[in-house]
Amino acid sequence: HPASYPLHMASKILSDGQNARIYRRLVYETGIALTAAAVGNLTEHPNLFYAFAVVQPGHAPAEAEEALVQELDRLRTEPVPERELARAKKQFTRDYVLGRESVQQKAGALGHAAVLHKGDAGAADAEFDLFQAVSAGDIQRVAQAYFAPQARMVITVVPRPAKDGAR
Repeated sequence: HPASYPLHMASKILSDGQNARIYRRLVYETGIALTAAAVGNLTEHPNLFYAFAVVQPGHAPAEAEEALVQELDRLRTEPVPERELARAKKQFTRDYVLGRESVQQKAGALGHAAVLHKGDAGAADAEFDLFQAVSAGDIQRVAQAYFAPQARMVITVVPRPAKDGAR
């Protein structure tokens, strides 16, 4: 699906590396989370885009939810600065090259092309250009469609308290 490419790039902007938006804000700046990330699946249809945080003891899940939503909303309301988009594209290039080092990884890329591009093995390499062509406007457009409040589902998982001091 055409929206998959900008969504994947959005996930890189939000969480690829310690300097990415979600990780930097929730882990470094506020200390709300032990870790945090966003993931965009690249499949036949847009499928699933999710963001998560493992909340630091002493902080409430609602704090993490609010910070995650604010970062998703920033993508909806503000164009991604060119420098940040260039960084995400460089990270994608790194992953693309490293993801083809072994025979197994090459086979995975060919399988991906065969399934998602209806048997076109050449699409395994052609997708690189589709990712590189993603613009800040593309990211904002798909963020407006997919990160809208009515499209959002929030799930909070809280561990059960330990019984009798056991873990």
